[in-house]
Amino acid sequence: MAREVPMPRLSDTMEEGRVLQWYKQVGDSVKKGELLAEIETDKAVMDLESVEEGTLLQLLVAEGGAAALGAPIALVGEAGELGQDIAVDTPSAAATDAATPSQAGADGAPAPTPAATPPAAVPSAKPAGGRIKASPLARRIAAEQGIDLSLIKGTGPGGRIVKEDVENATHTAAVADDPAAEPSSSEVASPSRMQATIIRRMLESKTTVPHFYLTLEVDMSAAKAMRAEVNAAWQEEERISYNDIVIRATALSLMKHPDANGSYRDHGFVYHSEANIGIAVAVPDGLLVPVLKNCDTKPMRQLAVEAKVLVERTREGKNRPGDLEGGTFTVSNLGMFGVRDFYAIVNPPQSAIIAVGGIEPRPVVRDGEIVVRDIMFLSISADHRILYGAPAAEFLRDLKDLLENPYNLLI
Repeated sequence: MAREVPMPRLSDTMEEGRVLQWYKQVGDSVKKGELLAEIETDKAVMDLESVEEGTLLQLLVAEGGAAALGAPIALVGEAGELGQDIAVDTPSAAATDAATPSQAGADGAPAPTPAATPPAAVPSAKPAGGRIKASPLARRIAAEQGIDLSLIKGTGPGGRIVKEDVENATHTAAVADDPAAEPSSSEVASPSRMQATIIRRMLESKTTVPHFYLTLEVDMSAAKAMRAEVNAAWQEEERISYNDIVIRATALSLMKHPDANGSYRDHGFVYHSEANIGIAVAVPDGLLVPVLKNCDTKPMRQLAVEAKVLVERTREGKNRPGDLEGGTFTVSNLGMFGVRDFYAIVNPPQSAIIAVGGIEPRPVVRDGEIVVRDIMFLSISADHRILYGAPAAEFLRDLKDLLENPYNLLI
């Protein structure tokens, strides 16, 4: 009997997904765990692994089409059970209807008009018998502009097509239509799916979540010394960053303060038994928050290794299912940019987020003496519906104590 392959939930905020590419075609055999399709969510592009075994009988959503969360996008079953007409993989009416919101744009505005004339043919970026190598952002822009990626020569690593290659192709097509055309002094661009999600989520947070903010200074001198000591002894891939130290300390502090590790959802309180820390990562199209799971039970070495892999996957647009969901708390660090302190926006339904500034030498008073110490500013933005002032201050106090006594983080 034919079985439906639904559009999966690949992130906490996902409502629909777009099929960028099918790795399998009608008639191909499919095994569990094999890559079936490349899916674009509101946050990232991810590979969909098959949970079914059999023959791919029908594709219900064509490449470039969208479907609502849980809607069927393909059928898998026994070869021939649907008849010979299954080779026609035209999207179903349901899939076409599901695609309408995305085609209209995240804010209801008309979708960009495809380029009238395709770019001049150039050597193909698609290896013989393989898939076209292109970044997720390049794929999205090409789909919006109606550009065939196989006609574009990639200038990225290994011939990978990047954003600039597609934009150059778009410009070339425009000039071909009107050789006398000159570039406009200003452009109006529609937000990408990710940017539209950020706009919606942050506006929702700031207008519906009653924020309050607390800030304190942390003496990171001991943490700086500890980091130098362990990094000299550990393998390169195990070496820790200051962000790793903050994540580990945050996780341990959360275990003592359930309100800080809770969520306000559906007019009720949810308290989490594990610390799943979201790490704010800047990407070309905006911001993603991959989640490092069970930070309260993993040793520092393991956290450091997993964090590096997770952040690298995110920056390369190669997030896996589950990478972007399940967070109970978020850490946002702008210290590497020289930012001293800032206030982040709560990521609903989480109760709070901490903002980590840079570490800088500052004169402070210790035991009546003025000494120079390595100081870091730490701020918490909290949802006052679940986390109140005094509990938030106690959470920060314990976090500060752990950071100033960092060897306890190695236990």
